[in-house]
Amino acid sequence: MPDIQTEELIGAFCDTTRRIVVVSAYPARLQPLLAELTTRCYDVLVFRHGQEALLSSLQIDLLVADRSLPGQDPLNGMSELKMPALHLVEPDSLEAAAATDAASGSLATWPGDVGALLTRIEELAGKSAPQAGPDEAVFKDIRMDLRRVTVQLDGRRIELTKTEFDILRSLLMAGGGVLSRQDLMEKLWGEGYFGGSNSIDVHIKSLRKKLGDDPKNPRYIVTVRGVGYRTAD
Repeated sequence: MPDIQTEELIGAFCDTTRRIVVVSAYPARLQPLLAELTTRCYDVLVFRHGQEALLSSLQIDLLVADRSLPGQDPLNGMSELKMPALHLVEPDSLEAAAATDAASGSLATWPGDVGALLTRIEELAGKSAPQAGPDEAVFKDIRMDLRRVTVQLDGRRIELTKTEFDILRSLLMAGGGVLSRQDLMEKLWGEGYFGGSNSIDVHIKSLRKKLGDDPKNPRYIVTVRGVGYRTAD
């Protein structure tokens, strides 16, 4: 495993990545931003001109379109793409760009603060739903490998007990439907299990802690009072 100094030089090791496509007529102008993105958990593809057929065929988590030079719009003539997009515009034209249909999507200024722009990119890229493989279950930024019995949260592996893993898998497979405590007990331990239903609550509490999930403002697991649990909206 790389030490901290090595990681600062070569970037973090990433189990999973998100794909960002940058379209800019002059990509060298974006070098500070591109350098930061490539040291983080992003696969970055750079094009000088937008090609609608190509972009539509790619699985993209975020499109960054550089419109920060007057008269240079790399997406000119293209119809609206069905993907999250961030449009970079020059500071003096931000208000005008916000008022045009051509800037459908989010806006940011360039040149600008790279740190603030990275925060914006992380937020927008996270809105795209990752695709599940045949042996995976995916919900928001949770990815479960059902074959290897592992769980990643936002690209970071978290350690769950077998019971916690099975509870989380059952909730994700229910697709938002409510599972009662009895339902969960039968899925985990079979119909012959006669233990108290509070054992499910104990495991749910531990699972939420590992996911960083606040039961008062849940992102992943919702308590349906008097019934059981379901995944959050």
